[in-house]
Amino acid sequence: MFPFVSNKGILGLNARNLLYIKPYNPRKAVALADDKLKTKAFLAARGVPVAKIYARIESRDQLRAFDFKSLPDECVLKPNNGFGGEGIIILKGRKNGQFLEQGKQPISDEKLREHIEDILDGKFSINGREDTAFFEKILVTDRCFAPFHPAGLPDIRIVVFNLVPVMAMLRIPTVESGGKANVHQGGIGIGIDLSKGTTTYATQYNKIIHRLPHGGSPSGIAIPGWEEILLIASRIQYNTNIGYLAVDLTIDADMGPALLEVNARAGLMVQIANLAPLRARLERVAGIDVNTPEKGVRLAQDLFGQKKRASHQELSEDDRPVLGTHEMISIAGIGATVDVPALLSAEHERTVFSSSLLTELQSIDGAIKLETEEEGYRVKFALGGRKIQTIARIGDVPSDVRAIVGRRDLSGFLIDPVKTQSPVASGGVKEDLRAIDRFLASVDHDLLLLKYVKPENLFEERARAVEDRRYNPIFQYAPVQVDMNDIEGRLIALSPDDSALGLLLRKKRRELLQRITVLRSRGNARAFTDACSAMYGQPTSVLLSAATSVLRSQQACDLPRPENMLTAEQVVPMLEEVLSKYGLHDWRVDIRDSVVARITVGSQSVYLRRDAMFPKEDIQGLIAHEIETHALTSENGSHQPFELFRRGFAQYMDTQEGLAVYNQNRFLSPHHEKRYGPARNILGTAFALEHSFADTRRYLQEELGYDADKALTKAIDMKRGIVHTAEPGGFTRGIVYFRGLRAIEHFIAAGGDLRRLYVGKIALEDLDLLKDIPGMKEPLILPEFLREDVQEIGKKKRTKKA
Repeated sequence: MFPFVSNKGILGLNARNLLYIKPYNPRKAVALADDKLKTKAFLAARGVPVAKIYARIESRDQLRAFDFKSLPDECVLKPNNGFGGEGIIILKGRKNGQFLEQGKQPISDEKLREHIEDILDGKFSINGREDTAFFEKILVTDRCFAPFHPAGLPDIRIVVFNLVPVMAMLRIPTVESGGKANVHQGGIGIGIDLSKGTTTYATQYNKIIHRLPHGGSPSGIAIPGWEEILLIASRIQYNTNIGYLAVDLTIDADMGPALLEVNARAGLMVQIANLAPLRARLERVAGIDVNTPEKGVRLAQDLFGQKKRASHQELSEDDRPVLGTHEMISIAGIGATVDVPALLSAEHERTVFSSSLLTELQSIDGAIKLETEEEGYRVKFALGGRKIQTIARIGDVPSDVRAIVGRRDLSGFLIDPVKTQSPVASGGVKEDLRAIDRFLASVDHDLLLLKYVKPENLFEERARAVEDRRYNPIFQYAPVQVDMNDIEGRLIALSPDDSALGLLLRKKRRELLQRITVLRSRGNARAFTDACSAMYGQPTSVLLSAATSVLRSQQACDLPRPENMLTAEQVVPMLEEVLSKYGLHDWRVDIRDSVVARITVGSQSVYLRRDAMFPKEDIQGLIAHEIETHALTSENGSHQPFELFRRGFAQYMDTQEGLAVYNQNRFLSPHHEKRYGPARNILGTAFALEHSFADTRRYLQEELGYDADKALTKAIDMKRGIVHTAEPGGFTRGIVYFRGLRAIEHFIAAGGDLRRLYVGKIALEDLDLLKDIPGMKEPLILPEFLREDVQEIGKKKRTKKA
């Protein structure tokens, strides 16, 4: 029973129709709202941002002649007069010439034509009449929605009456709702505090929920640009003359707030999501003289909560960022970012850009022109570590700058006129450090070590080794596809400062220079081994002694061989289910022929080798290793303020692989064979450094107990990077698993908190530096076994504060 059910202010369906829709929504206005294409064209001409329309199909003749190849690889098919999310198909990518529905299942042109015929026949139309189908650009979910891990594009529904936004909710698409932001189909509705723009209560299937499917809390998350969003909703009512209206908006990563659709018959679930009666709010604003959208928004925030003062004004003056009168602002476009010198001036009310700057920004879609030049250009820029969206106008600016930021966009900052230029930008981090972070991340991507030490002739040489156990493969390697001399020179020229971030960047620079040395030495056994040893280290006597001790305990046990084996195809749905459970809806599981290991994680994908077999009892450990460690830290790192949290800081491999092995071991029996893998790795690597490929393979099988196939795979791992594998030497990366596991075990024994390791791909040794990096965020997703502890700590903190 909801606490507000007995309240007389609840709005029911009949009351909505009789009291609000019939008297306040003229037929012409309702017809406009029902026609999505007309609505968007009408409002786009009045400055409301909307998605691009690629094509429209109004008849069967058009459908027969339509070429689906003319569409981009990603788009949305919608019925023009549809309702409730029915009839929408999201197309993401192509495979073998066919679109992929939701990026997963192929859908043929024939099926699309059949679906479009249904649309034309009015199957999804709100009035059952003949309809029009159209293809629209896919909007990209803004990072502000990341804490909710939506399975599609979230939207914000705002109910507007008498130009006053009276209630709002955030609608989160889920797997159950088919990736659509429809609460009736299993999506999640989350109430929004109108005054602050922060989330409150959440509901799914008409029940209040306190945790999101991936484990996060739905409440207390701020929606950026909230007042602007409310203002857009009120302006839409002002322009359409629909008296009782629901506006569905989203926040696109590039466009900012964008209109999805206008609804003249809005549902009533918004009351449950807010635990508040809608009718009482509607009655409260009825009859008030509201003549502008701006006044409507002010009334909404005054009447339905303590109005939040201008953004960030709740901060004390000491807490607010202090900027100089001259600062750099960053404006992102498609494929480029423009850094612009700007004057910060409270004497100017509105932000002004030079005409040359706006021309440049339009060329990269960094500025969107509104209906008239007088109305200005919609621009999103970064200043002082905050994203600001504004309407900029063309005007005269001083010769030493290209823009003037007016007082409308300066709330929440303190301007010190004594400072001619602030020594820091972007929230306390020098802009050159951000540029260094981006450069190092791009170099890390371009110089993928595993990519370039993988032999080009791997399949052929492996096949020969299968036939002849004494064969020493001769490997060939692809040339590095970037200019390493140029990259090396640019790395050497970098000069990070002595801040915490600067120190981490220095270490990463040094590691990348070592990586260049490794890549240059491929083929030469001695030089390659020395370079790898400098980068990863060598098996030390302490590590070898510890590994030998571990394997002695294995020899004392009779280890059963796995019997129930699964193919890669059988494992795929198991991994997809786990990814969905953690809200990793953009991640994919793919089967590849070219993967060296049985399974690996990279670029929002989990790759399985096609011929790999997996013991059924090992699947939980596999999930803990690959998804609950590698995938989660990568996903959390992508939401941190610096790119290297996702790519990986220097020496992160020990911590990453050690944590993965530790998590995996939680699901393995005390004497499971995989528990001995890290120890075998380090002993095998030590042997490979002194022996040939064939001898190493024999040692792995006869002395360390690997089966024939695994011994061959491991020998390839340890000898890759060398051309003539009959020579001693090899790739020493394999030692990180055992060394890293020991470090994680020592960390836990000393009282360390594993949650700290989930902020991204970082090294244990750098944990103390992280607390001094501005903008750091708590991990968005934690594995299930760590969540209960988080909830208990949260309760203790709240109890302590009380």
